[in-house]
Amino acid sequence: MNRRIIFAVIGIILSLIPAGVSLTAFQSNADKPNIILVMADDQGWGDTGYNGHPFVQTPALDAMAKSGLVFDRFYAAAPVCSPTRASVLTGRTPMRTKVTNHGRYMRPHEQTIAETLKSAGYVTGIFGKFHLGSGQPDSPCNPAGAGFDEWVVGLNFFDNDPYLSRNGKVEHREGKGSVILMDDALAFLKQHKDGDRPMF
Repeated sequence: MNRRIIFAVIGIILSLIPAGVSLTAFQSNADKPNIILVMADDQGWGDTGYNGHPFVQTPALDAMAKSGLVFDRFYAAAPVCSPTRASVLTGRTPMRTKVTNHGRYMRPHEQTIAETLKSAGYVTGIFGKFHLGSGQPDSPCNPAGAGFDEWVVGLNFFDNDPYLSRNGKVEHREGKGSVILMDDALAFLKQHKDGDRPMF
């Protein structure tokens, strides 16, 4: 199928998420694909091997790009992390989500792609820097409130021996924060890759 058509269909689906439209209207008998969304702070378009960086080597991302779908016209909604994360999850601009700067919690009533996919039968997980709310179990603004079944999040990803919130339980972990989070994400992928539910 032509990439332009695929992007148009995905764009239409994502534009309907804020209106509360369920993906069930778009489902067919085809298998639901697993979806892996990789989001990095301060990473430019050319900072990967598959986009021709002269010395940065990203073999895992290059392999994913070769065998999957790459959004090559996917721009940040804001120059800081929280508004961009809210926009990616909701399909709405920072002004609409009211997340216009660092330290702003996403409102609990915002419909996210995780909630929409979860209602379509997906198991959902997020690992790393959420930066849209609290990691506390009783907060309506934690990742569970945004539709994630499993989560391990922290304020930063570069801390050594970090304090991380795993599904609302704060854990003091030993090691490099980014490695710990990647190991947790890989464990989630391995656990669900052959399951009866697709994953996001």
